[in-house]
Amino acid sequence: MASPILQHSDQLVATIAKQPVSTFGTHYTKEVALFIARHLNKAQGWAASLYLRTIAEGIGCTTRTVRNSLRRLEAISFFKTEFRKHAQIANWNLASVYRIGSALLALFRTPSTKRPAKSSTSFKQKQSNKDHAPVSSSVDKFAMFDRKRVNRTPEEWEASQKASQEHNRSALEKLKALFGRGQP
Repeated sequence: MASPILQHSDQLVATIAKQPVSTFGTHYTKEVALFIARHLNKAQGWAASLYLRTIAEGIGCTTRTVRNSLRRLEAISFFKTEFRKHAQIANWNLASVYRIGSALLALFRTPSTKRPAKSSTSFKQKQSNKDHAPVSSSVDKFAMFDRKRVNRTPEEWEASQKASQEHNRSALEKLKALFGRGQP
């Protein structure tokens, strides 16, 4: 089954919310992840600019707890943190920038402009595939308006939801295996 395409921060929030606390280590770490995910902005490359104090006030804990939680989230590659300082004033911290990490991004397919990895497919076969592809395929693939999604029946929505839940379960198992928590 193919991974869903990441189109909105609500998808990140839902995916993180479905993960058990054991994935994160502590309840506060999960809350920090949810808070940051709510503020991620697709237009800024899935980044959010937040102060530690803002996160702490948003979830009701101390900045020290947030700092420790961020270390855990960076360790499991859920988020990357870019600490910013003022250009002229040495002891003036600006809001940190939080970007989506590789482990969280791996749960979704994201449209990319990067070249795909080399495959074993021959050049002639690639040319043949290009000749038979419809002209609008690349346009529909990354278009903002998804006709298939709008025209779904309730049964298709349920099937899609079940498929999504199954995907999340398998992604969780992969994460557990990756971090060694899934073994007895």
